[in-house]
Amino acid sequence: MSDQHSDLDYYAYVRPGQSLDPSTFVGAWTPLLLSVVNEFGTPNFVTPELHRIELHVQPVSQLSELLGWPVFGPDLTAMLIKDDDGTLAQTLQRWAAGPAWKPDEPQLIYDRVLNWLVFTMAVRARGEYLRAAELLTWIRGGLLRLARFAEQVPQFPAVTRFAERDLGPWAQRVAALETGHADVELLALEICRELAAALGLDERLSVLAALRDGQHQS
Repeated sequence: MSDQHSDLDYYAYVRPGQSLDPSTFVGAWTPLLLSVVNEFGTPNFVTPELHRIELHVQPVSQLSELLGWPVFGPDLTAMLIKDDDGTLAQTLQRWAAGPAWKPDEPQLIYDRVLNWLVFTMAVRARGEYLRAAELLTWIRGGLLRLARFAEQVPQFPAVTRFAERDLGPWAQRVAALETGHADVELLALEICRELAAALGLDERLSVLAALRDGQHQS
């Protein structure tokens, strides 16, 4: 899935008694404009070409943790790996042979969107507009997941991946849900209703009605 615009994400597993300094390692083969540890504790680097590199350095004892990564059709032959004793390759093969990752059921996702809508309306009503904007991220994500079910296109753990390519008008409508729009919750409700109908879900009509009434009152 990588292309000329992709970020670069690497893992290095270090044996007992050995160490690897990420800045020194990456800086040895490319100039760096920025070196920083992100909010999740991972060293990140920016090159002059504005490529962003993540280098996760972990002890080899944690290698088995990658078996918990989501599986969605990985191509092991396309992976660039350095593996002295075959342990990494064997672990990757076990991972790739695991059950394919699946999203939650559409009804649960739909109900969660309604829940986030209630929360968003509440914080907006008390003047917390930035928090309302933050909560819209969860609403957009849920709607995109439902749209993937409706369009019968691949589901990725990152729901926004290839959304514009795969979801057509749904992607455009969801992207238009911005907190500055006066009727953003009503627009989200309309998309909810259409997706629920397309997927044959329980629309939770009493919740929809209460949300519409609450929006008009606010």
